Amino acid sequence: MIQASIKRLADSQYSPAQLFFGFSVWLILIPPISAFYGTYQYGWSMGIGEPIRLSLAESISISIFYALALMAAWFVTALVIKWMASIYAPDANLKDAFAVVTLVTTPIMLGGIAHIYPSVLFHVIVIPPIFALSGYLLFASIPVLLKTDYDRGVFMGCSLLGYVVTGFLCFLGIISIAWVQGIGLNLGV
Repeated sequence: MIQASIKRLADSQYSPAQLFFGFSVWLILIPPISAFYGTYQYGWSMGIGEPIRLSLAESISISIFYALALMAAWFVTALVIKWMASIYAPDANLKDAFAVVTLVTTPIMLGGIAHIYPSVLFHVIVIPPIFALSGYLLFASIPVLLKTDYDRGVFMGCSLLGYVVTGFLCFLGIISIAWVQGIGLNLGV
């Protein structure tokens, strides 16, 4: 079923703009909207003590920056895929890179609904299977969508996975440094 869906996506006719504005942007908005609702309504729960509640302005600002960060990551990842395709899949174009990013991020963005109940324990239980499905889609979709053989697709998938993990860790480091320097929320913790 998943392979048939990937093949159908590979055979469809669309432009990168149609794919992004018609489908991906709506998926990208799911986690920030869910996070806004969850943090404002319930507050983040660490499992002990009272939840950390945010004001309306703080919740809105975090959600806006979250959405902007997701959109920037989406575009940069598509450009990195296009750049990597020059080595691993020379017949691929930007439309194919957009398709890979859209397919791989779909479970993650839909999993963003978990932000409605912002509990660390709940996220630890819910998020790993979502990332596992996304990883499977990454390795299953690259050979089909980028029109390359299986071995090159696996090498590109591993390279792309390394890029995503490195980018995520750098983003966490930037956020930590900003928070220590006083840029961010004052949670009083």
